[in-house]
Amino acid sequence: PPCTRLEAEKKTTTGGTSSRHHVNANLSGGSTIAPAMYTKMINKDFRKLEVMLKLVGSPNDMLVDMFRAQWDCGMDTAVMASDFTTIMTLKGIPRTEHAAMLETLGVEASEVGAGVDSTMTANIQALQDRGSDVAAKVNADLNQMRQRVDDFRKAFR
Repeated sequence: PPCTRLEAEKKTTTGGTSSRHHVNANLSGGSTIAPAMYTKMINKDFRKLEVMLKLVGSPNDMLVDMFRAQWDCGMDTAVMASDFTTIMTLKGIPRTEHAAMLETLGVEASEVGAGVDSTMTANIQALQDRGSDVAAKVNADLNQMRQRVDDFRKAFR
């Protein structure tokens, strides 16, 4: 019969101190500190995502003002127009209203042209590639963790 967690902890206790922490350290496969560059990239992406969600959830009549207040408007106007168009699309604003809202923002609708679709397609493709890389890494880590847990369990049988 498999042993309970308490029994497993009792078995790993040596000299009054538990080696459970040591076993968990071995299960993690190394350092648990994320590299600084990865952390910086994730934080930047999450900040942008958080702002985008706030904008998507905002009322349509306040969208332009909120976009100006929260988005990085110091960038190229074509990129800004592309981002604003993406947010309007996510909100479900009809395309017939896009030009008027872009004009209110101070960007000409002509700046959104074909470059937006190619930029958006490239961005979506990059996100999908990154997502599949992350998914593969997570799956590999989970498989490795499952194997280590199985090995750990077998040690107590």
